[in-house]
This record gives sequence, C-alpha cells and structure tokens, in this order.
Amino acid sequence: MPNKLVDESKKLVRPRFASTELGIREKLFVAVLTSSPGFNSYALAVNKTGAHHVTKMMFFSSAKPNNPSPGMPYVSFPDKDSKNLPIHTLKYIAEHYSNAYDYYMFITDRTYIRAEKIYELVSHISISEEVHMGVPDTTDSGICTLEGGVILSQSVIRQVISDLEWCLINAKTRHSDTLGQCVYHASLLPCNAISGDKVFHHYRLNDFDYDDDIEILRRDPKFNSSVSVYPMPDDLSHYKIHRYFCKLELNLTRQEIDKAKESIINLSQYTAEGKDSLIWPVGSQEEARPKTRFDIIRWDYFTDTDIYFDDDFTNVRLLKGVHKLDITEITQTAFWKANYLYNDMYVSYKLVNGYRRFEPSRGMEYIIDVELKDKEGLATVKRFHMLRPLGKVEIVPMPYVTETTKINLILPVFANEIEDFGKFFHEFDISVLQTGDDTLLYVLFISVGKSPIDEFPSAKATMEYYVKLKKGNGAKMAMKTWQTDSKPREIEIIDHIMQDFKSDSLIAVIRPSIQMETAFLNRVRLNTIMNNQVFFPITFWQYKTNLAYDEGDVPSMVELNGKYGHFDIFSYEHFSFYAGDYQSARKIIPVQEVKKLQVFDLFLRNRRLHIFRAAEPSLRVRWQNITCNVNDVASSDLLEICSERSYESLASRPQLAKLVFKYQENTQNLLDTKNHGHQVHQSKLNKIKDVEDDDDAEDSIF
Repeated sequence: MPNKLVDESKKLVRPRFASTELGIREKLFVAVLTSSPGFNSYALAVNKTGAHHVTKMMFFSSAKPNNPSPGMPYVSFPDKDSKNLPIHTLKYIAEHYSNAYDYYMFITDRTYIRAEKIYELVSHISISEEVHMGVPDTTDSGICTLEGGVILSQSVIRQVISDLEWCLINAKTRHSDTLGQCVYHASLLPCNAISGDKVFHHYRLNDFDYDDDIEILRRDPKFNSSVSVYPMPDDLSHYKIHRYFCKLELNLTRQEIDKAKESIINLSQYTAEGKDSLIWPVGSQEEARPKTRFDIIRWDYFTDTDIYFDDDFTNVRLLKGVHKLDITEITQTAFWKANYLYNDMYVSYKLVNGYRRFEPSRGMEYIIDVELKDKEGLATVKRFHMLRPLGKVEIVPMPYVTETTKINLILPVFANEIEDFGKFFHEFDISVLQTGDDTLLYVLFISVGKSPIDEFPSAKATMEYYVKLKKGNGAKMAMKTWQTDSKPREIEIIDHIMQDFKSDSLIAVIRPSIQMETAFLNRVRLNTIMNNQVFFPITFWQYKTNLAYDEGDVPSMVELNGKYGHFDIFSYEHFSFYAGDYQSARKIIPVQEVKKLQVFDLFLRNRRLHIFRAAEPSLRVRWQNITCNVNDVASSDLLEICSERSYESLASRPQLAKLVFKYQENTQNLLDTKNHGHQVHQSKLNKIKDVEDDDDAEDSIF
C-alpha cells in the first residue's frame, strides 16, 4: 500500500465567511461589572446611554439579578465571592470573544462613558499597537482604575488570558486592583492615558449633585472634553449627565454645520457656474436630473384634509394616518421657523395648501403655503420650501441563504376555485414536477358547509394520478380536506396546517389564481430567512380581460405590462415564512385579537423579524373578481381597502375612460336614433294629414 503523507481524517475546513479567514474583527467590546442590587438601576442606565454606540456591551455579576430588564445581555457566575468577578469575566471573554474584537473596555456600573467618543477614539488607534489605556490609579501608576475605565487591545487581552491562573491566585479585594495587577503582570505594560496621538480624557466627581454643580462644570473645559465621568452617585444623575453631553454634542454639531455652510458658499464662487451652482439646502445631495420625461418626479398637491393624484389610480384621497401626521409636523415646523425669523410675532397658523414629492437621493421635499396670524389678528400667507432629508443608510446584516432549501407550498382551495386550480396545476407540472424542484405542494381542499357531496372529485383524482406518476422525483405532493361551518380566515388556515410541519420548514402560502413560475420559488428561498425575515411580495394582478384586451385573443399567460395589469400594493395573499417564526409571532397575540388580524399584521407586531416587501415580477395573478363581504373582512379599514382593490383591478384609467366614452357615445347614438325615428313618424303623420286636407278641399269644390 502507498504511504499516505496526509492524514485524511484531518481535512481542511475553510471558514464560512471571508472575514473570518482574513481575521477581520469587530471594533469594541464593553464589559460592565455590576451587582444584583444595581442591575436594574445603575447597569440599566449604562445600557440605555451607551449600548447602541458600541459594537457589543455585556454585563457581568456574581449573582443573578432579580427581574432583569429585557434586552440586556448579562452573565452571572455561581462563585459568590465578588472579588473574583474580574477573573470570571476574563475567562468568559476568553471562551466566547477572545478573537472577535480589536479592543476590550472594562468599566463598572458607576461609570458614565460617552460611548460614541470611546468608539471614535479606538477607531483612530492602530490595531498593531499594544494598548493598556485608561485612568492611572493614584496609588499604583502601573494599573488603571476600573471606575474610570480600562481599554485593552487584542494583543494585550491575549496575554492576559494566557495568565489567568496567576490572576486568580493573586486576586485582591478591590475589583480595580484585581484587574489592574492581572493586566500589568501579564503584559508588563503600565497604564497610560495616551496611545499614539489619542488621549483618554476623564473627570472624577467628588460629592456630586447635578443641579448644584452643573453650572460650574459646564464652564470647565476638562469636564466638557472628558469621555469618562465617575463615580455616579445614582442612576438619575447618570441620565442627567448623558442629557447634558447630548446637548453639548448637538451644539457642537450645529456649529460645525454652520462652518461647513460658510465654507461651501465661499468656495462656490470659484466653480464654473459660480454661486448659481449652490444647491438648497446648502451641502445636501443634488437633485436627480431627469433624462427623459418619464424620469420626472411628480409633485403631489395636498390640503389639510385631502391629497390629490398621489398615485395612478385615485383622484383624491383623504389625508389620514402617517401622511396626516407628516403634513401636521411639517406645518408646525414652518410656524416655528417663521417665529424664529420674525421675533415671535405670530400666534396661530393654518395650512392653505402645498406640494410634496419624494426625491430618492435627497428625501421628502415640500412647498407649502401657510396662513399666519399675528397678535393683532392680521393674517398673512407665506410660502416655505422644506426638506426632510434621508437618514444614514445602513446595511442590515443577514445570514447566508442558498437556493437549495426545500419549499412547502401551501395551496388552500375553495369550491369556487376549481377552474383556477386546473390552470395552476398544469403550470405546476411544467415548471416544478417536470424539473424535479425540491418542493412539496400541500393542497388544502376547504369545504364550507355541511354538504355530504364531495366538491373536489376531479381535482383529487388529478393529484392522485400525478402522485403515482411522479413518484421518485424531487417535487412531492400531499392533499388534505377540511370541512368547516364558515369560511376560515388566513390565520385560521395557517393554524390548521401548522401541526403537519416542523419548526425549520420553509412555508410559502399561495392561491390557485397565480401563474406558477420557478423564478418565484427561488426568490422565496433567498428572501425568507429563519429567525430574521419573512417575505410578502407585491404581486402583479391582471386586469379584467374583456376590458384590457378590447381587440384580439386573450393570451393564456399573464402579460407583465401596464396595459394588462398592475402591481397591487394592498395584496397580502401570497407570503412565505419559517414555521418556527410563525409560531413565535402567534404566541404574542391575544386570542381575542386573532380574528381581527391578517398574517401580515401578525408579523408586523413581532419586532424581532424583518418584513421584506417588494414588487415581484415573477408572481403574477390572473384576474379575480374581488368580493368584499362584511363577514369576511376583519375591520372597517380592511373593508375600505378591499373595495378600493376591487375598483383598481378592473382596468387602467385610460381603458376605463375609453369605456365611459364609448358608453356615452352609444347612448347618444341611441337617443339620436330614437329622435330620428320619432321625426320620421311625425313627418308621415303630417303627410297623411295633408292628404286628408286635400280630399276635404276637393269635396268642397264638387
């Protein structure tokens, strides 16, 4: 036998992500040492004021807290000796996060940190440096005081982790001494408040009372530049200090914005177009310049009660909901700006009218006319041009998904949908069964009422035939009959079939009226992510064929064209999710509210999941007569939406206008024909009368 130079049992397993293989780490991990009594006060204040600014923040205590606040990641250790808490914290980091971050910061729950400044500080320090940074202890210059905060680089934390046994043996009573001596012994690096050109500014408080001392502290440059303030006497002072620094940052940001504006205005005169090149607001994104007339963004006209022509299907719509709140807030902001410019001379305001448009590169833009009344009751109308800019665009990280996941297609079928089911099954055979796609078609035949006659004999026979014929291929089929007294709602249908699926099953709910395509299945696989995201595509609905196709034959396939259909933004009948995500969302809904909700509302209330909703060209629906029954609709709002959908699904606006014109023309022709017939009949009567008059004349002569 040939010698095997390589042991086959030791195979090279490559990381799943390139970042892991390249050693790319996150930036900052913050470990907060707390206690059980202070968890819901001091520690909660640290979490609320700093957790959203750093990469990760965790809380460590030697005892489990009572009724911990939800959303706060904490670790409690069984060792009741609190002096070993820093060592246990280091051990936990060694086991779970030893190679995941560039920098590690240790603080107590009495420390206030300006977390965004800390993150900015470590972001400007080279990761190749060995960093032992913080507030040097007055009793021992080699260690940092834990109350002021300690920052360790990846290289230093690695050295500390390798020498934890010495740290445990030599643990001190004070947490600051235990951690400080452990770090100094392992790395031989003394504590330093400076690393490179960055300084760890701090401020120590003595007998602090916010209301009495803040007026003095606000004039202290050392306090205003600090990134760490300690110790906090109570959690309320923690929040007050945070509010002060937020206002300070806001004022500094406004000053920087004003300086940037002045700089842009001064530099604009040196450009080719001069000061005419300035964009309003100064420094904002430039407007998108339309290349053709089809690229022009439409302005929507509105008043304080209605909005006009806001889409292609409506002339006027009542202003309500978030749109009403948006216009109200914009009008109020214009009133505040007017008083700012004219020394508070106005006491009341009223929106006259306005225009708005959404500019994808800038945000929502408004032009509004506001009637302002001064203290003497005199009214004047002023026009405001306003912009609600888009916030910072962030990339939401999502787990990796593939196009090989098995899909369970749930197809509820009612008795009046048998014809649509036949068309669907023909397309399903071509696009799924014959290609061997890894898909299970689960057909639920729903019989409403207590009729003893089977309403689906032909459909069941077709399925049984194909089950035997396609046995062994990738795609599978199953069917089930459900007899109910009344027509079930969406959630009731999902609840009925959930028992047949495992929690990791990918489920897609469809209707028989869809045009089956493989591309849609792949989109479901990519856009539905377990524990993260559900998929509610915006479907393309076909117009009524005898209205959309006024000439020629109607094709068997749904054509993706504005003449023959539209994307229905109120369509939620087709969706996909993982069974476990549905079960989690279902648990948080009270029983009395279930019948008032759609499945979309169910997931909307579960903030843990993203809802991905976008136009899906591969999901096309044949025209259906949308009926709006009060008993089938959960609320009055849904009934209004259903009525609107039934109107919009008929035909496009030009097609409907053409039909109205034809109807008016035919009506006029019919009236003209009747009038013409009446005139002919009258002329005949007149001729007869003339003849009779002539006969009478002749009689009189003779």
